[in-house]
Amino acid sequence: MNFMKVSKKIIKYPYNLTKNGLSDLRSYHYLSKKSSKTGHKIKVGFIVQMPELWSKQKSVYERMCHLSLFDPWMIIVPKFDLKNGCMGEYSDEKEFFHSECMNGQFVIAKENNGWVDIKSLGVDYLFYQRPYDHYLPKLYRSNETVKYAKICYIPYATPEKKDTVIYPRSFFRNIYFGFMEDESAALINAKRYKLTHKKKLQHFCNIGYPAFEECIKQRKDCKYENILWTPRWSYDPVVGGSHFFEYEPYLSEFDWKEQHFMVRPHPMMWENFIKTGKATEQDEKVIKSKWSEHGIEIDSNKSIEDTFRNIDILISDNSSVILMFFLTGKPIIYCIFDVGFGTLFKSIMPGMYIARNWEEVEKYLKMLQNHEDPLKSVRNEIISNNFPQHHNVAEKIVNTIAEDYNRRNS
Repeated sequence: MNFMKVSKKIIKYPYNLTKNGLSDLRSYHYLSKKSSKTGHKIKVGFIVQMPELWSKQKSVYERMCHLSLFDPWMIIVPKFDLKNGCMGEYSDEKEFFHSECMNGQFVIAKENNGWVDIKSLGVDYLFYQRPYDHYLPKLYRSNETVKYAKICYIPYATPEKKDTVIYPRSFFRNIYFGFMEDESAALINAKRYKLTHKKKLQHFCNIGYPAFEECIKQRKDCKYENILWTPRWSYDPVVGGSHFFEYEPYLSEFDWKEQHFMVRPHPMMWENFIKTGKATEQDEKVIKSKWSEHGIEIDSNKSIEDTFRNIDILISDNSSVILMFFLTGKPIIYCIFDVGFGTLFKSIMPGMYIARNWEEVEKYLKMLQNHEDPLKSVRNEIISNNFPQHHNVAEKIVNTIAEDYNRRNS
């Protein structure tokens, strides 16, 4: 490392430290503001943008719709255009969330090329699907909404990595309720925001994860017939790494016998591969055409939990879908990319078939084709011992918010 690079790092470090410190103080100021609302229903907003992530919040939203104490609203935002780095136009998300709206109370966020000011809704609590503010218009980012609402978050994904990037400080400093996936995640964030957590200005809870509950309910005997492959969206090791181009030719040509093979690319995969030069639009067309010729189905189900109901074997790169599928009790061939694993992910690794190359993927596939599954009992034991709290999760989250509202307004 040369002198100029070292100098820049030395100068940048205190700048970032000061910038983060000031942003933390700003969040502290708004988190500590007292509520002045009394005698009305608890108004809760759900900023929704990606149908693929709705399953994480759906049970909580539906529970609120059935309770007279709550007044839930959907705020439907168009997807972010990753290719052009800007907010996109509405596509299927508008129709999807409109169909999911149970009480007819929703806001179309973008109208006449402008953004609706959701502050006027007067929400008490506001749920986000993802902790990435840059995918939202400035008006809807957490550093703005923290001024008038208590921000709530149910993780859209669970980390495989110990040094994860899915708890960004720019968003997490503004969270009021973080309904985390396990005790480790709750403790990590409670320690990061020690002062605000101690003063009860921020709450990082371990009371269950809705996605885990749904998958545990799906536990049933494996028929070893239907296989799903979930390739990662990026080759960047910071976000987990991928084996798509290494394994795709082999999986497309594999002798599936009587089995049914499906592919579920990450929603951002093709867009990111094209943007980063890993593939062209023509490459995408050629590969999809090949899949069609081979009878390989592309899973377009908005809810991966719904897909899991008919899947017997998962082949996957690093992904939060691994933990979810693991809880169905069925086998996983994990295409490992060693990133230094987190506590929760480590706990399930003894129950997975870990493949470091195509030869090992092929070996495990042939073994499972013959219904040979030596890790079945290991998986069942891990599920029973490590995931006891994931039941009645929506009810617990809704009750926690109701109790908080009554306490702050008493």
